[in-house]
Amino acid sequence: MKSQAPSIMRRILVSLENETPKVKQIFYKAAVLDAFNRENTSENTTSGTIDDHIKFMANFFDELISNLDNEGEAVSHIRKIGQDHAKLSQTCSFNAEIWEHLGEIAMQTLSTIDVVQLIAYFRATYWLMYYTTSSPDGLHLKKIREGGKAWRALIACVTDELRCGFDGEARVFSRKSSSSEHLAEDDELQHRLRQIRLDFSSAVPL
Repeated sequence: MKSQAPSIMRRILVSLENETPKVKQIFYKAAVLDAFNRENTSENTTSGTIDDHIKFMANFFDELISNLDNEGEAVSHIRKIGQDHAKLSQTCSFNAEIWEHLGEIAMQTLSTIDVVQLIAYFRATYWLMYYTTSSPDGLHLKKIREGGKAWRALIACVTDELRCGFDGEARVFSRKSSSSEHLAEDDELQHRLRQIRLDFSSAVPL
């Protein structure tokens, strides 16, 4: 399963790209910037192309499964990824529904994979992440031996935490943008008032 992870992640992201025009546009812009950067710099920059995301997602899930004992750190890491994408809400109209759509596609894709392969990916111990309202973090771990259910629960939890991080940071960006617009409007108003005073002073002799 681990060796198949990149191809699985590619299937997920290509499906998301095909079904969500906004995502397709974002990946296209990233690919153009990547080509430009490769021509104009020797530095290895992160461009956010679909290939970059495929590699990242494969490593992300492998690391996540390997470190499920530390649920607090896992939740923080997932939310941070959501937060890092919040700037796209201002520049590319990226919205929280895209995370939900990504989760749905991931579940559909994983449901077509042999359960034995899914279980093997969980190594010797299989874990289920599930939510409970009584938990401060909303996240608990429970050992089970049902790889399919574990993956569905894992995807659901990751999707919720990505959206949570994204929504919170997107609101911050929205407030900052609104404040900047108000400041710009105030500056324009002050400029107009100064101009009116100058025009009035020149037109009316003292």
